[in-house]
Parts: sequence; structure tokens; C-alpha cells
Amino acid sequence: MQVTRQADPPSLAASVVSIGIFDGVHRGHRAVLAALRATGRLLGLPTVLLTFDPHPRAFLQPQRAPRMISTVDDRIALLADSGTVDHCLVLPFDRALSEASADDFVRGLLLARLGMRRLVVGANFRCGRGRQGDVDYLGQLGKEHGYAVEAVRLRATDVAGTGVRCSSTEARRLIQSGDVRAAAALLTRPHEIRAMVVGRTPARTSAGGAAEIRLPEGICLPPVGQYAGAVRAQIGTQRWRRALVHLASATGMAHVFSDAQFAPKPGSAVSVRFFSPAPERLWADKDSQLLM
Repeated sequence: MQVTRQADPPSLAASVVSIGIFDGVHRGHRAVLAALRATGRLLGLPTVLLTFDPHPRAFLQPQRAPRMISTVDDRIALLADSGTVDHCLVLPFDRALSEASADDFVRGLLLARLGMRRLVVGANFRCGRGRQGDVDYLGQLGKEHGYAVEAVRLRATDVAGTGVRCSSTEARRLIQSGDVRAAAALLTRPHEIRAMVVGRTPARTSAGGAAEIRLPEGICLPPVGQYAGAVRAQIGTQRWRRALVHLASATGMAHVFSDAQFAPKPGSAVSVRFFSPAPERLWADKDSQLLM
């Protein structure tokens, strides 16, 4: 997957395009990505995904900006792992983009620069100033400019319940309420956060390793408490280790307890996964078998 992080993307003769934040790359997003790849193959055209950084609401209404499920770098990695995207364009969301009409966005970028022949988006997609560009509007515009719109219905998750729409908003709600199991079902994987090791923490077992970590600002977190999960160093190993993750405060500090092989140095990066809430008694029990 070729990644471009600039407002002036490379020029393509023709392409199939999808647009969205794709925060978390959940089940609904993956349905859109599957349709994007299938349409690209059918038409024999490269697939292009446009996403934005920062989140539009973080620019337009900072006080109401959502906490992100994944950083932009992690989002790009998830999109690359999907194997469905040939070109990923990360557009800086700024004043000019926020004031562009849906017509200007389609004509000036999607058609003039990307040669869009098909637009594949979720059924609830909107773009342009005032969110004017919904699926119906873009479909009518496509009749004038020679492209078609494919709207993908976002599927429900069987864990969260039938009729629950797959959305990043719902995934955030589940995470922030502490229902990390249901969030994992919607995301198709455990909620995962990349963090920085800031110090050592006394181990809770006689043969355990532990670290104090700082989680990224603006990231979506479960409530303060402790969780059964896993931890993996970013450099030197790809192995996930069972862990007890204790969120010490809402400010993004946490303690991670794992086996004796877990000995990251301050300044190193680790990834942490949340599987399920863990009983509070484990936090005080130095002989807990959870990590054995």
C-alpha cells in the first residue's frame, strides 16, 4: 500500500475510491474495504482510500472531539494489513477542506486528480460543507460526471446485539463503558493501544516483569481499573505475553504486569491489548496465578 500524507495527492488516470476516517477499522469498515477491493478487481482499477488527520470534529469542534480508537499510524497499519487498498491518502483536515462544497471536493480532487470511476462508501456517508454530500446527492452528481456510487450497509455485530449498527461511535461507547469484549467483537480484534514505557513498577509475582506506561493523549480508554490482556514490545520480538493491565487514572498512566521475560526499558514502545475486566483482588494479590 502506497501512503501519501499531503494535501496534493499524486495523479491517477482512473481509480475506485473510498473515503472516511476508518477509526478502528471495525466490521463495518471491513465490509466497505471488501467491496472496494471487489470493485477494483471487477473494473481492473487501483483502489484509493482517503482518510483525514485530525478527525474533522477535532478541527471544527475541539471540545466535542471523540477519543480515537487508533492513532493515524495504527489506522494506516490496519488498512495495509487488510490487503484491500493500493493507495492511502491522508489529507490534513484544515479550514480550506472544511469549507469546500461536496461538488468542489468531487470535481477538484476525486475526479481531477484520482480519475474516480466508482465511489464505495458506507450507506451513512456524507462529505462537503454542511455535510451536503450524502449518498443520494453524490449519486446524482455522478450521473453528470461519469462515476457511480456504491453504498455498503454497515453490518451489525452479533455480540452487541442485532440491529446495532457497526460504527466507531459504538465501539468507543463499548470501550469507555468497560465492555471490552463486545468492543473486540465489533472491531474483530481486542482493543489495542501503543504506549511508551516511562519507568519500572514492582512486580506482583515473584517471577514477573512489570512496567509503568504512558498512553497516547486523545486515545479511547476503558474506565479506570484493571484488565486481563496482553503486551508486546514493539522492537525485538513479535510475541504477545499475557498481562494484567492496571489503568491507574484517566490521565493515561497504567501499570502492566507480565512474566519475567517482560523487561522493557524506559523510552521503549509497547503495544497493550485489553481482553476483559479482571477482579480487583488481583491487583493486591502478589501471588496471583493470572500471569503464570
